[in-house]
Amino acid sequence: MYINERMRRMARVKWEDDRTGVLRLDMNENPAGLPEEFVRGVCAQIDGGLLARYPDQTRLTAALSEREGVRPEQIALTNGSDEAIRGVLETFAGPGSRAVIVTPSFEMYRIYSEMLGVELVRVPFGEDLTLPLDVLKSEITPQTDLVILFNPNSPIGEAYTLEELRELLTACRQAGALAVIDEAYYPFGVSSAVKLLEEFPDLIVLRTFSKLYSLAGLRVGYALGNQEWIRCLQNGLATYNVNAVGLLFAEELLKRSDVIEGLLRTEAEGRRYLLEQLEQAGCPYYAGGGNYVLVKPVRPAAEIAAKLYQRGILIKTYQSGVLKDWIRVTTGSKEIMEQFWEAYCGCEDR
Repeated sequence: MYINERMRRMARVKWEDDRTGVLRLDMNENPAGLPEEFVRGVCAQIDGGLLARYPDQTRLTAALSEREGVRPEQIALTNGSDEAIRGVLETFAGPGSRAVIVTPSFEMYRIYSEMLGVELVRVPFGEDLTLPLDVLKSEITPQTDLVILFNPNSPIGEAYTLEELRELLTACRQAGALAVIDEAYYPFGVSSAVKLLEEFPDLIVLRTFSKLYSLAGLRVGYALGNQEWIRCLQNGLATYNVNAVGLLFAEELLKRSDVIEGLLRTEAEGRRYLLEQLEQAGCPYYAGGGNYVLVKPVRPAAEIAAKLYQRGILIKTYQSGVLKDWIRVTTGSKEIMEQFWEAYCGCEDR
């Protein structure tokens, strides 16, 4: 019997405890979710016919095309951005390929690279949680097949300006490497690379509806790029890879700028409250782009996480690297941040 040895050797961390009934501030989901009136309105459109038919991606693709100012042929819908990540690595890399990536970053890039035999060249952030552009550019060489960038970075939150993106993309072009920019958190006030697609054809931008748009449970993502690269990517995707309910929710959400603006206002208000409390308490923190904040507790991070879990709150910790003494907290509404802050102060005996 054949078994892929890369799969056998792979080590993955999976959450084994029940995550229901707790405040989940560890994965950057929207803690409160979408407004109930919007959810009920969309659910009223779901009937037996929708569920019986294979999904139709035409309407969502057209809506994204208009919103992003690209042709429909430049968009590939995916089962969350996870499928886009795997698809990009399968299509544009392979055994022995060399991909440059900053670290720490989203873990699925490491997992899929190990699975596919892609060599990851890791460029680490410094202890001050910064990564000079010159350091990153120095790793982009003619031997590089793929350069994976994050704007903003998760978990740190560092974001690039458009000029910095141009500088990095020019380095990729000179090396003959494809650039992939993960924009999972782009709605939270950073410059998007989508406007650079025409200038840099060897660029693919990945997006998701899981963060601001609050559809993590429905798995809707997409990739944007030049028509030929998107066609190649789509060739490796399942025919009906995004479910009909996810497509419907994403379509309806894009029609509701009031809902999207409300989500942004709510997160910004809660984030502002949390940063004010951290500032007043003299707690070291780092707040870049994205719906999350890094906090450096006095007590060990693992101890804080365990105590918060006892209080019904999940946060993210790191076992090694520059973030081993930090915790990451998803930001949500002011009410949710008040709940977190009260529990956190109890854990730190403030």
